[in-house]
Amino acid sequence: MKNVLILNDFVSKGKIAGRLMAPVLSYMDCEVFLLPTAMIANNFSLGGNAFFNIDPFIKDSLANWENLGIKFDLIFIGYIENASQKEMIKDFIKNLDYKPIIVFDPIMGDDGALYPGLDETKVANYKDLVDVSDIIIPNQTEAKFLDLDIDGITKNGKKIIITSADKDGKPAVLYYDGKENAIFYDKKDIKVGGSGDLFDGLFIGYLLKDFDIPKAIEKTCQDIIKIMVANEKKNPGAIEINIEKYLTLIGA
Repeated sequence: MKNVLILNDFVSKGKIAGRLMAPVLSYMDCEVFLLPTAMIANNFSLGGNAFFNIDPFIKDSLANWENLGIKFDLIFIGYIENASQKEMIKDFIKNLDYKPIIVFDPIMGDDGALYPGLDETKVANYKDLVDVSDIIIPNQTEAKFLDLDIDGITKNGKKIIITSADKDGKPAVLYYDGKENAIFYDKKDIKVGGSGDLFDGLFIGYLLKDFDIPKAIEKTCQDIIKIMVANEKKNPGAIEINIEKYLTLIGA
């Protein structure tokens, strides 16, 4: 069983972010360490919200696991609240005496705009985390805000996966490893929160099952379509995925 550290926000009401990734990865035979980077009362789409400063807990948890000798096969970095968290995470990764895979999804926007409440400070923090990451997974909007130097980044052995993209007018995931690879998929007219988090969880699960990156992307896209179609059939118009009901569709 592989150890996976998820650094992502925890939303008390809403099957998104860490709450969506954790059951997917557990089902895919991973030991999940979910370390919240933000405690949020509910999905932003509901309007009002409440937040809790989690920074001391992040620092203490990372130190505790290091003292216990726990090692991670993969570290996922998702939503980052502030520069303090960014520096803690960078220092933790740089000081490890082993080399886990670092997967980074700079969660900050979609449909051409930043999420409400996010600004250029968040963008700057995310840009700084590219240096410690092995695989960067922005959607097309996030890739634009990061202004990624794709050739320069991949020349150093890093990989870039751009989701929610298109190629020749067709929906695709674009994978860069020194050249551009397009993985096409059958996009459905279903809009649901957490689809990016679902992509992250499934992709990591397949990567840790030793699928190569293009095949892991392909299988991830196939599973997402199956899950989203089943969720829409069961709950028409649902704004989120009740993921536990559909775990058996993974790899089916």
